[in-house]
Formats: sequence, C-alpha cells, structure tokens
Amino acid sequence: MNCPNCRSDIAAPEGLPGERVCTKCGLVVDSPLIVRGFSQWNPEWHSNWSEKDPETLKEWLTVLRTVSCQLGIADFPYREEAARTIRKASPLLAQSQKFGKNKRATIAALMHLILREYNKNRPIKAIAEQLCLDSTLIMKQAWALSETIKTDNNIIQIQRKTAYDYIFENGGKMRINKEILVLAQEKLRTIQKKGGNPIALASGALYLACKSAKEYVTKEQIAKVFGISPRTVDSNERNIRRMVNTLQKEHQQKSTTIEVLEREESTCLL
Repeated sequence: MNCPNCRSDIAAPEGLPGERVCTKCGLVVDSPLIVRGFSQWNPEWHSNWSEKDPETLKEWLTVLRTVSCQLGIADFPYREEAARTIRKASPLLAQSQKFGKNKRATIAALMHLILREYNKNRPIKAIAEQLCLDSTLIMKQAWALSETIKTDNNIIQIQRKTAYDYIFENGGKMRINKEILVLAQEKLRTIQKKGGNPIALASGALYLACKSAKEYVTKEQIAKVFGISPRTVDSNERNIRRMVNTLQKEHQQKSTTIEVLEREESTCLL
C-alpha cells in the first residue's frame, strides 16, 4: 500500500493498534477505531502511553514515533532513549512555546543528540532532508535543548564537546596534516571564543588554518564532514580571521607603546 499523498511506502510504527504512517511525509493513513481511548502499554516501553498520560505527552510521543519511523531509527536504544527524555522533560516541553510550535523539528533535534551520544552521528542536514525540514531550525532546536534540558538526574547525557574536540575529530576524518589541526586550535586560543556553536567554530578555525598553511581544502569539503553548510564554514572563518587580525594589531600597538616608553625612560636616566 502506498501513501495517497506522496505515493511513498507505508509503515506501521509500534503504538496505537491499526496506526499506519507514511515514511516520507508522515501522513497517518490509518488511525485506530477508538480515537480518544488509549490502550494500556507495557511500562518498559517509554514511547507508548497509558490513559493517565497528559494529552501533550501523547502528542509528543506520537510525533516521536512518526519521525523515528521516517528516519529509520531503531526502537532500542535510540527511540526509547528519546522517549525517556521526553517523559522526564514533559513539563518543560509542555510549557515552552519554542518547542511546542515546532514539535517535528524539536524531535528531529533530539534524535540527532541521542544518536550523537551513542556515537551514531547523523548530520542535521541529512535529517532535515529526510524530514523535509529546515536544517537551520533543527540546529536551533538542538542548541535550545542542549541549554534547556540539563544533565540533572540523567535526563539526557549530551556529550559536551568543545570546538577543540571537533577540530581533531572531524579534521582527522579528512586526513589533514596534524600541524594544521594544531594551528586551527591556536587560532581559537588566540581569540578565546566562548559560547556559540562549537562545530561551526571548529569548522571556521580549520578552514582558516588550511588557508594560512596554503593547504587546498575547500569549504564544501569541510562542510560535508562537519555536517553543516559551506556558508556557515565561510562566515565563521571570516569572523575568526577578523578577530585574530584585530588582536594581533592591538598586540603590536601595545608592544610599540612599551618600546617608546622604555626609550623615553632610558633617555631621562641619561
């Protein structure tokens, strides 16, 4: 059976009996006969609900089942880990308009974080293409989740990698010379940049280091490995280069001023 909307394949994600969902557009083709009634589920399945669960939680779990089905995400441990996170953070998700207005993008961002935790990284751009969503929106939701859903009580174990980590992790995949990776780290240390997206900062620093070392690596190549857009790589490279140049000029001016003062002091002593 094909979807009447886009003619794609139909899948039956585990959840309400009789529910069938399009793997591409997410259209619920067949709904359960009892719309307002919900079955009692085995409690070990976090993605299933009971009649006692709030309506908002049921909506989130429904979106999770649909999105995970479209992405081909395995039930264990990835989907169930995401469902466990949603249950523990359900009060926050219910109150936040930022998450509630973009449930699909939020779930997509959560799945990206869960997969990354299990070292099964799937680029946001690839997830966005599969779900027909804006990759920028998913990235924003991912960072909002990272900042909002803390690791207290093990709600979600998000690896807090720094830009330095991403330089060597992704730069190593490109087989870039180690000296260039070290140079990229030095660029970041020079500007002492705090906050922002560490992946984007790492990509910009690496691109700047490649340019400085006259290593022919395109922003498109870096963007593909880092899972971001070439435009993001380019804009971060320009920002880092500008800050590095500004700091170097300030350092030179300071050194020149010190030399002048030292000469004047020596003249006075004579």
